[in-house]
Amino acid sequence: MFAQSRSPSLRLDLEKNQIYVLQFLKDNVIPGLFSIKGMVETSQNISEASFHYSLRKTFDEIGSLGEVRTVKVRLCNDIFLFFNFNLIAKRMHSFNSEVKLLVPPLGISSSQIPYSVEGLFNSIVTSDESCSVETDFMDSRIAKITLSCKRIKVDEFRIRQSFSYFLDDMLGFRFKTRTPNPRVTEIEIVLLNLRREFLIPLLWDNFLSIYPSC
Repeated sequence: MFAQSRSPSLRLDLEKNQIYVLQFLKDNVIPGLFSIKGMVETSQNISEASFHYSLRKTFDEIGSLGEVRTVKVRLCNDIFLFFNFNLIAKRMHSFNSEVKLLVPPLGISSSQIPYSVEGLFNSIVTSDESCSVETDFMDSRIAKITLSCKRIKVDEFRIRQSFSYFLDDMLGFRFKTRTPNPRVTEIEIVLLNLRREFLIPLLWDNFLSIYPSC
């Protein structure tokens, strides 16, 4: 689910941390303009102010950093710091450090991160129609998702492949549809053995609404 990518090494002064890149886009119109979105996971407390300072210090020699937007979330013993910023690069260098590149599930656009829980599941099921979504997290490993949509063509194989992103195996996927009237499609999805932590990079602080106590 994660691939390796070369990137500048952030000087965060943390003993244990993982840096993930969620989006790295080059502007098609403005030369040297990049949009970068990512996440730091660490067991140590890191202030947003110190992160901003480290980020600017890291990229000062490369170009001009725009506004840095951050969201900090504490989950049990872990700290997640999500960030988003624009960079106008004046010159490029080669770096030997590695970060992990998040590849989102099918149907998810990195530009739309962070999603709401409902928006995330709606995008996985269909990109053409807006559905009303109800999600019941029965416990930390089971979720029931019910969608009511305008009549749509349901691609069960695509939906199954997308939701496999959050599961240990496809034995944990349950799926059924019904059409209560000619204009409505209802979809029920049950996820067993859910890897709920895989939702964190896609939801950011919206994850707190579905977060079980430690």
